[in-house]
Amino acid sequence: MKKSRSSAQAIMRGTKDLTSSEYRSYVSDDCFGFIPLYNNTDSHMQQSDSVFLSESSATGEYHLYRSGLLCHYRAMELIIGQLLALVTALCWAQNSLIYAHVGAQVSSNTTAHIRIWIALPLMLLVHLVFEGTLFPIGMDTYSFVLIGLSGVLGFCIADLFIFSSFVHIGARQTMVIMTTSPLFGALLAWVFTNEVLTPLQITGMVVTLLGVAWVVLADRSSGVAGDRRKIFKGIAIALGGSLTQAIAYVMADKGMTESIPAVSANVVRLTFGLGALIVFATARKSFVRDFSRFTGKAGHKALVLILLAAIVGPVLGIILNLQALKMAPVGVVTTLSQLTPVMLLPLEKFVMKRHITLSAVIGTLVAVAGSALLFI
Repeated sequence: MKKSRSSAQAIMRGTKDLTSSEYRSYVSDDCFGFIPLYNNTDSHMQQSDSVFLSESSATGEYHLYRSGLLCHYRAMELIIGQLLALVTALCWAQNSLIYAHVGAQVSSNTTAHIRIWIALPLMLLVHLVFEGTLFPIGMDTYSFVLIGLSGVLGFCIADLFIFSSFVHIGARQTMVIMTTSPLFGALLAWVFTNEVLTPLQITGMVVTLLGVAWVVLADRSSGVAGDRRKIFKGIAIALGGSLTQAIAYVMADKGMTESIPAVSANVVRLTFGLGALIVFATARKSFVRDFSRFTGKAGHKALVLILLAAIVGPVLGIILNLQALKMAPVGVVTTLSQLTPVMLLPLEKFVMKRHITLSAVIGTLVAVAGSALLFI
């Protein structure tokens, strides 16, 4: 008897000579509700109050599907996963404000580069404490490569786009545009895996785009975002970051398994990401210059801010996000993580004392709501 974790919610697979008590014992181990089933070989589908038992005509196997409520600990796990996703969104909000500020002082590319030099050693120490080794061992090649490539896309390419957009159009506007990341994810699934888009998902895409356009136009009319050329460049860069991040999340999700700790996956992603950034900085002949920009009083202050952001973002934020993906559905985690633009509204209004128009608030809420529709 072996477990089956298919997307169709199959939670157990066995042979048809198993007794109902054996079924009950197996499912209880996974902490799912169960009512005794009695095998009936003449029936293709048997139903109880809590499970469905389906026989495969091709293999003669039974597939057990849940229809009742999950037990208490599974429900609590789901709630914790959702809370972790919300905290992740708060981490992104704090990070975006710091990186927008520092990026304007020392350049966005430098900020994206140096922060990983700070984050990776911290992450290695965290891995040593929780897993007993500095670097993950025993990870299968398939998962290692997929997770690593997601780090190249996420920590190098996507972040270079996003940090540049912070400087061009600001943190809040950039994060609103980043709500299109689930939209890109859905489109990628449609193109490469033939996943059917439902009318509700298509509606969510349209609503998200309308919300993003609403925010951009509202900020332009109020003079928040600056000149037109800078706005359009910032929007294009942010969309590039959104697309790249969507691909990175898909790859990380495919590579993650229940046996891979979130902290291990993050170490691999940071390592690959730093390697890609080193290649990028070397090719631009800015490797040494990136470090030299943090000398002097102003440079030291910027470095302290990056240190704080590195702890909250690439270390804490990514760990929480990966752990949330393991405890709650990907769609729910992604949607809650997209609440960063909403969290930035009061931060910009009351902490940074910036003017926020009512249209910008409404547009932000519309964009986030549209993103959420993709996962209903």
